[in-house]
Amino acid sequence: MNNAASSSPNTAPATPAAESSERPAGAGAGSPHAPASRRLDGDRIRSGLASACGGWQIDVVDTTGSTNLDLLAQLREDGSSAPVVRAAMHQTSGRGQRGRAWQSLPGDSLTFSLAYVMPGGPAELAGLSLATGVAVVEGLSDLPLSAPHALGLKWPNDVLLRGAKLAGILIETVPTGPGRIGVVIGIGVNLRRADDVATRIDRAASLSAGAAAESGIASPAVMPATPAAALESVLPDPDMSSVLVALMLRLAAMLNRFAEHRFSAFRDDWEAMHAYSGASVRIIEHGRDKLHGVALGVDSQGCLRVATHEGERAIASGEVSVRLLDRADAPDAKGVR
Repeated sequence: MNNAASSSPNTAPATPAAESSERPAGAGAGSPHAPASRRLDGDRIRSGLASACGGWQIDVVDTTGSTNLDLLAQLREDGSSAPVVRAAMHQTSGRGQRGRAWQSLPGDSLTFSLAYVMPGGPAELAGLSLATGVAVVEGLSDLPLSAPHALGLKWPNDVLLRGAKLAGILIETVPTGPGRIGVVIGIGVNLRRADDVATRIDRAASLSAGAAAESGIASPAVMPATPAAALESVLPDPDMSSVLVALMLRLAAMLNRFAEHRFSAFRDDWEAMHAYSGASVRIIEHGRDKLHGVALGVDSQGCLRVATHEGERAIASGEVSVRLLDRADAPDAKGVR
């Protein structure tokens, strides 16, 4: 899961929904021999979301290509459909930022997407990924974590735990008619085995670099990934269904609030959760340093404010990544919130 996702919503090209292996409506997903905490229980999820997500379609499947692509296709077919949640034990073509693959294994990561039709157009979605990050931190904090204060947000769309990446967010959009836009939010959370996640990320990076070298394509400098974290370090044996319900309760409320008030309603909360506030950072574009400075907060559009020797800069998302200049500035060294 541990690939960052774009915070600037962009409309994905038309792609058919991946084939899915679905259980009956009342069943769960995952191996029947796996412990209950490592399976998605469809009945329990629907029951937990009955009041907050009344009228939502809630799908729980064993395997699909990509829950984001499934919901984008659904919105293209019926842009007036009710909100949808789609959770899968395994995504064969799950995606993160800039088309990278989600690094996840069934039972070790929670991966799901939600589709929601917003009033307005793309310009009104500024800051949605940041508001989503706020909702994810709030949802995780509703669980009995041993250290909820260790959660934080890294601009534009990563959730950190003690400075390491716990969750990533991918937002994609599709036109659904005049005065409205369909939004699909994909979320992946590392539940277990952070070391295994890190190993798979390193392996994927090496394979990508090797393929580029063999094809004679010049690749940008390799950028060290943010270390991986897993929820089990602050919540023993995290239960997949319970985590999904906790997150969705906050996400559903966030979407309703965002539709009415936009990012202004979440800006203060995001800044209170900003893990790199006051830290010296590198802004990296296409694998190369773009500028160095001190991370401040965000502006009304969700752009990162950075103090540099030439003055304050507002950084939009796109192909930009943020890294600490000095690990001594890491949130786990100075406290997150």
